[in-house]
Amino acid sequence: MQTPWGPIEDVRVPRIRTGGGKEVKLVAYEQRPVALAEQLLLGYVGGMSARRYAILLRELGIGEAHPQTLLRLIKRLREEKEQWRRRSLRGVKALVLDGVWAKRRGRGQKKLVVLSAVGVKEDGSHELLDWVVAEQEDQASYERLLTRLYERGLHEVELVVADEAEGIRQAVETVYPEAKKQVCLWHLQGTLEQKLLQDMGERKGKNADLQKERRAFRAEYWKLFEAGGKEDAARALEAFVKKWAAKPPRMTASLLWRKDRLFSYLELPYEWKEKVRTSNLAENMFRHMRSFLRRYPGYMSRAHADEVVGLYVVGMQVIQEVGRRTPTGSNSISTLLLDSAE
Repeated sequence: MQTPWGPIEDVRVPRIRTGGGKEVKLVAYEQRPVALAEQLLLGYVGGMSARRYAILLRELGIGEAHPQTLLRLIKRLREEKEQWRRRSLRGVKALVLDGVWAKRRGRGQKKLVVLSAVGVKEDGSHELLDWVVAEQEDQASYERLLTRLYERGLHEVELVVADEAEGIRQAVETVYPEAKKQVCLWHLQGTLEQKLLQDMGERKGKNADLQKERRAFRAEYWKLFEAGGKEDAARALEAFVKKWAAKPPRMTASLLWRKDRLFSYLELPYEWKEKVRTSNLAENMFRHMRSFLRRYPGYMSRAHADEVVGLYVVGMQVIQEVGRRTPTGSNSISTLLLDSAE
């Protein structure tokens, strides 16, 4: 088995002979875990040359790999990325929009943001549809992202969920004006808590009374969204505002200002509708990428950032197959990944 610290020989894989066993951590024929493959990908997109990359493989105990083999691997991943980003889009019922910020190389350089769109299909499955790299979360950047989706066949969606960046709302109104708009309830909780702190005259929330008030607010806030339909939700909102209006008027006023975007998800006829009341689908999809970027030295430019994200997204799809000796075809990317490390 290959690991980031070198090869481990004679790894014994337990076999379950009874129905009472627990999950087996090492799958048969899995020789290179995701952590190792991700480390190799990190080396290349971090600016490592193909020759230095080959040296790294040797130092990790994986074996020899000619630089030209590695360049073919990267070329194949790039081709796969472009094909993946041109594929036709059909059957997407909801869009989840979010941005992931990452540093740019060089002292004093502003960060770049990767704006992403995750699509949810009728059966509840979801996938990353596309992304753009931008200087900020503005209307033009989100419009570019949404227009690309539209041009690939996604001419309508039933609902769009996102945080409250002004550029997102304007872009959605331009490209998908008929879609229902859902504010991300997780981001909204943070906004309302800030209003609560302002109303109570404390911004940091350190005293015991304020902490108690915040806990009460959070509990009752999320109870609002346990309603099964819009009528029940409207009654719950009215009761919430009536109870809280006297204490934090700015918080309740802020909540009421968004009332048309609080319960849009309830209008969907799907069992998974609660999935799209926050932008967590997009955030969870990029959770591993956030960890990856913390170890990354930073983007050199927007074009470089786009390539890094593309190689990461497409590469991680096939990294799951790295080390699994299942038949995949001699021309597949997973086969090339295996061949490059031998």
